[in-house]
Amino acid sequence: MNRQLFFTLDVLSLACIAFMLATGLFYYGSLPEQMPIHFNAGGQADDYGPRAMIFLLPGIAIATSVLVGLIGRDPNNYNFPVKVTDENRVALIGESRLLVSAIMFVTNLLLAYIHWGILQIGLGHQTGLNATFIWLFIGAILLLTVNGYVRMKKLA
Repeated sequence: MNRQLFFTLDVLSLACIAFMLATGLFYYGSLPEQMPIHFNAGGQADDYGPRAMIFLLPGIAIATSVLVGLIGRDPNNYNFPVKVTDENRVALIGESRLLVSAIMFVTNLLLAYIHWGILQIGLGHQTGLNATFIWLFIGAILLLTVNGYVRMKKLA
């Protein structure tokens, strides 16, 4: 597997987290006391909470990235869709690590998009989230998962 691709995906994931932390800190003083914290399927806010919740999504991104990183260090934690043999072990581990890195990046990008939307709503620049983009991100995660599954099945 291409180490540069892993590195790029990890750096982009970290950039999403840094973006959320930086923008949250930068705009925190300008935000209203109550911020949207939950949205319906159409992207309209349907629950509110304190503005400190602006750091919830970056916190989730950090916790998830650390947890996935720690679990992913040991290939024995992986659940492969095919029988692991001496011939396909290295390739399967590479494919699964690539899949996890790609999904982490897209997930962190989704969280950054939602975070930015919440900031924009709080600042009065928009009234809701564009649900189409959220569904596209979710679709991308599903496509990555199916692609990873198919690629691993070919290694059987």
